[in-house]
Amino acid sequence: PDHVLRPLVEKYYKYGYGDKNMLAAIKKDVDLQLHQWTTKTLQRRRKQWGYLSTRQQGHNLETVAPFIEMLREHSANQLGAKSMRDHLRDASIMVSRHLVQAYQQQVDPVGNKRRLARRLKKAVHWSAGAHERWSMDQHDKWRRFGLFLHVGIENFSNAVLWLKVWWTNSNPRLITRYYLEAASQIGGIPMLTQSDPGTENHGVANAQTTLRRQLDPSLVGTLQHQWMRGHTNIKPEIFWSKLRQQWSEGWERMFEDGLMEGWYDPSEPMELMLFRWLAVPMIQADLDRFARIHSASRPRQDHHKAMPAELPLELLGRPEEYGPYRNYQVRILVTYHLEQLSAVGEIYAPPGHEVFQLVPDLFNQHAVQLYGLLGEPQVNRGSFWGVYLMMLEGLQTISGRELPEIFEVAQERALREAMVKHKYVEVLPGEAHRGPGMVGPGLREVISSQDGQRPGNPGAHSDTFSEDGNEDELPVVALTQHT
Repeated sequence: PDHVLRPLVEKYYKYGYGDKNMLAAIKKDVDLQLHQWTTKTLQRRRKQWGYLSTRQQGHNLETVAPFIEMLREHSANQLGAKSMRDHLRDASIMVSRHLVQAYQQQVDPVGNKRRLARRLKKAVHWSAGAHERWSMDQHDKWRRFGLFLHVGIENFSNAVLWLKVWWTNSNPRLITRYYLEAASQIGGIPMLTQSDPGTENHGVANAQTTLRRQLDPSLVGTLQHQWMRGHTNIKPEIFWSKLRQQWSEGWERMFEDGLMEGWYDPSEPMELMLFRWLAVPMIQADLDRFARIHSASRPRQDHHKAMPAELPLELLGRPEEYGPYRNYQVRILVTYHLEQLSAVGEIYAPPGHEVFQLVPDLFNQHAVQLYGLLGEPQVNRGSFWGVYLMMLEGLQTISGRELPEIFEVAQERALREAMVKHKYVEVLPGEAHRGPGMVGPGLREVISSQDGQRPGNPGAHSDTFSEDGNEDELPVVALTQHT
């Protein structure tokens, strides 16, 4: 039936699969013989639903120009041919790489040369399979705008688990909420979480450790989180580099205009609240789009990597099909386990905490009312500052006692946030196992090639434990024991 087939066709169409690969992928999800689906069935339905192939869409330099120009503007002209195709494919615009390269060479030869691949600094990262560990990191480059980013990455597949913008990324309860939402959506937790030693990650360390101990009592007394020092939290660092290169600059230019023109002053509570009320939903929607494209795009082939160059979402879902890998996900599917997830959330990310509130209720009521009076205009790159200035004028001209009340609430909230941003949470006591970051035959090969020693990490293969709660003594690489 179409209600079963259509979501699968749309999913693999957005992955860029042709009909044969699409049918092979669908075969892994459903029984083709039961539904009597063939390649002809797939081709017929795909055309009927408007999922046209590159040849069927038939784009040329003239027809593809508006779409590429829009992406060039949004990305500050930072997208190469491959990334441009990935973004176009997310919008169901199928074009060949040759066409994109020809367009960019014709319209922007200087930018094309500037984007040529450079020699990258190599870093070694070991992973045994999907959900062996999740890594997370914060991004503070937008502090001057009053916005902060945070990302969670599944290390094996490089899939994005969450990519968020908010008015802080330093509160452990907020970061724990991101972790728990990802666990609920996926239906499980990783063997191990990892992050830098920042206090904002203490909540995740506690939630992960609590859940792992509840699901496996043999882990009582251990800490199921790994602290990564310096620049050793590799995966998020790579992702931030990609985000900065392909996404951030266009938005930064727009926000800088507001600062330079004097329209927005983050030190003014009223302006800060209004900016946040408009900017956070807009930016979050675009971050969701970027994360979706990232997780559904095949990386470049790299002979330095043993990992297959496959779509992150496919690697995450079927790791065993691409090599001697397995899925280490600790599943949380039954009602009892879901209740455990909820209970941990009540402790480490209580829903009523003020860090989850974008703006004060009184401010939100007036903002919603003003936005409605303006006809609820679309808020995007082109309209943002216009809508902002109209709403700011409306807030400043509110009559009676309401204006002082709103201003007072905004000021009080700004003072409260200074404390809420950096709320401290103590890490659960527990021993961190000193062990390899890789298991199986690959590990033995690495050990034998290095005479049993890991440079810069003496004793990494011993079974000793660090002292309870001493983050400075934790190793850079560790993996919870498993069978």
